[in-house]
Order: sequence, then structure tokens, then C-alpha cells
Amino acid sequence: MPLKRDNMTLNDYDVRTADTLYVQDRGVQVSYRLSQILINVGPIITFTLFWSYSQEIYAFCLNQENTEVSEKLKRPFEPRLSQSLAFWMAILHFTKRVVESVFIHFYSKPSKSLNVIMKEVGYFWLFFGILVPFYLLHPLYREAPFLTKFFDAGAHLAFYVNWAFFGVFLFAELMNLLCHLHLRSFRKADHDFTRQVPRFHGFSVVACANYFWEFIAWIAFFCVTQTLLSGLFLALSFFRMNHRAHRKHHRYIAQFKKQYPAEQRYYFIPYLF
Repeated sequence: MPLKRDNMTLNDYDVRTADTLYVQDRGVQVSYRLSQILINVGPIITFTLFWSYSQEIYAFCLNQENTEVSEKLKRPFEPRLSQSLAFWMAILHFTKRVVESVFIHFYSKPSKSLNVIMKEVGYFWLFFGILVPFYLLHPLYREAPFLTKFFDAGAHLAFYVNWAFFGVFLFAELMNLLCHLHLRSFRKADHDFTRQVPRFHGFSVVACANYFWEFIAWIAFFCVTQTLLSGLFLALSFFRMNHRAHRKHHRYIAQFKKQYPAEQRYYFIPYLF
């Protein structure tokens, strides 16, 4: 039976009279749930601004001496299929994360440091929220450059390929949601430290199926956009989730020992690692 935070005293940590305690200043703290909402709402705002005011943004940022840029900025913004799909992929992903933060997740931690929040805000608001849409919705954006350059494919093939990757994205997001609902079933409220071994929706193969499905979603996003910045975001997402999955895998081993089939499960990518 896990200890409840409200009832914990120094005796629970085996602190004795002669022991020395060191208190660390963790800085300004923000509610964990509120911090997750603030972090994930950023890309929704920035992508919407780029989509709604693309002409004004690029007219301000770009040198209009370029004839092609100047001509495109004179006409109303007409997004290509890959731009439209990528926009909705970003909106759907982060809207889902906000909804999960409000209604689905139970958080064992009561708060998060403001310093940590600012780092994550920089990652999601500035990097993904500004740099990725800046090049995705750029007037000189070319749709499916890899297909057209390396495979000599026409626009008709790019059309079907983009919709196929959008379908992969939706499936991965659905599986990720099911993973979070499965994990939620182990707890009854916030600050509940109860943990069990997850077994469904991919957890029978990998320790962190929720990370795996999110990684699949970002692969689909990159395949639709095919920009350098979305590729860089995909790479950074891989390293972030891989690191967290590795830690959680070993946490399961330490906590559940023989109950956790470590030899049968990978920690992030099925049949690889």
C-alpha cells in the first residue's frame, strides 16, 4: 500500500535526531496539470496564427525582392495538400494532449519547476511552434520533394501517399490515446503512486508503447511535410522519448522484479531496442 503524501513525516524516511537535512530551493512551482496545459497549448496557437496570417507574417519576414516570393505574397494563401494535412496533424496532436492533461492524466507529482517549464515551452512553442510552421507554410515550400526528385513520382502519387501517412498518423494517435487510458486505469486520483505492469495496446512488446505510438505519429508528420525542421524535430523527439523509455523500463524491472517480463519486452522500438 503506497504512502499518501499528506500523511508522510520525517519518520517515514528514517530520519533520526542526529541526522543533517539539506533543503533544496526548487524555485517557483506551477501546478503539474496547469504546466502541461500551458506547454501543449502553444503549438495550437502558433500554428493557427501562421495559418491565418501567413501573408502578413511572410511579408514582414521575407525579402520581397525575390520575384517568386513577391508574386506569391500578392495572391491569397492557397495551401497545398501536404500543408493542410500537416497543419491538422499538429492541431489534432496538441489538442489531444491538452484534453488528456485536463481529463485523462493523473499526476503523481503536485507541481513542476518554472525553470523546467520554460525549457519545455521553448521546445514546443518556439522550436516546433514557430520554426516548423515557418518552413512548412513558406511561400517557396515544395510539396513531396523526395518523391518527385528521387522517385520521379507525379502529383497523383504524392496525393495518395500523403493521405496514407495521414491515416497512419490518426491510427498512431488513437493507439497512443488507448495507452494513456490503460495507464490511467491504474490510479484513482492525482498524487496516487500506484503502479502496475501495463499489458495492452503494445505494452506486451515494449515498456513504453505510448512513446512508440507517438514516435510513429511524428514519422508520419515528417513524411507528409518533408522539411528539414520537421526532420530535426523527429530526431529530437526520438532521443527524448528513447531516454525516458529506457529509464521507465529499468524502473519496472526494479519495482516489479519477476512480475515484469523484462526479457520479453523492448523498451522503445519493438524488436530493436
